[in-house]
Amino acid sequence: AGGRAGGMALGAASVALATAAERRPPPSSWGKVRVITLDVTGTIMYHREPVAETYCRCAEQVGSQPPLVESMRTSFKAAFKSSLERWPCFGHAAGLSSREWWLHTVRAAFSGAGAQYGDAEFARVFRSVYQHFGSLDGYKVFDDVRPFLEWASGRYCVGLVSNNVDRLVDNTIPLFGLHDHFKFYVISHEVGFEKPSREIFGKVCEEATAVLGEPVSPEEILHLGDNFAADYCGARAAGMAAALVSREGVAQYQTWLDAPDFEGKGEEEVHQVASLNDVRAALELLPPCAAA
Repeated sequence: AGGRAGGMALGAASVALATAAERRPPPSSWGKVRVITLDVTGTIMYHREPVAETYCRCAEQVGSQPPLVESMRTSFKAAFKSSLERWPCFGHAAGLSSREWWLHTVRAAFSGAGAQYGDAEFARVFRSVYQHFGSLDGYKVFDDVRPFLEWASGRYCVGLVSNNVDRLVDNTIPLFGLHDHFKFYVISHEVGFEKPSREIFGKVCEEATAVLGEPVSPEEILHLGDNFAADYCGARAAGMAAALVSREGVAQYQTWLDAPDFEGKGEEEVHQVASLNDVRAALELLPPCAAA
């Protein structure tokens, strides 16, 4: 999942975006919601500094000559896409660990940017990069996230669904003290499907059903995410409610994803919000009995 590096591309779909300032009530279908799922990068947290700058700084930190940041910016995007095409879902089918997948990707990023390191030198560079993104220095949680999760987790069954690796939920989320708010996690690296596929959202229904101990249908789930194709259209195509979290200045990565079609897509007014505060405000307009 990602954010908004160079503006949000909505593709050819003729959709109208409702601004958060309008504070319009939520779709009536939201009254059925018992489960809320959230994306991570660009929705819950973001990188403290641009990825290309981090890679170059980490190389310099261990005594290596870094490439130019601009070269790394272009190379990282190409390496990230290439690795996801070669080893989808961060290496799920190939049996790669998250560290192994990132080892290949980071090496390709540096090589593509013109930095040729020997094995021993690259091992130092990679460890510096990998440690950074496994620490509190790698990310920052958006200010509205903790208040929203504290509110939502007491009223709804809250889960996390992300195109990401297992380390995200096993280490990063707990590192920031957010894990207590989530009842379940659906991660592409673990399940072998990624957003916007119907299969990964189908896993969401399975997990929610298991947690609540009774069947949960797609229309009882509200998904929140910042990628139009992966999050909004993916959830809507799976029959779920959705809101597009459109935060200003957040970098986007999987910009190549195709937005799936769903009934009424061309006429539907996308429910866009500037923050999770707007989601809470919309849900609080519903009758109290709507919450689980």
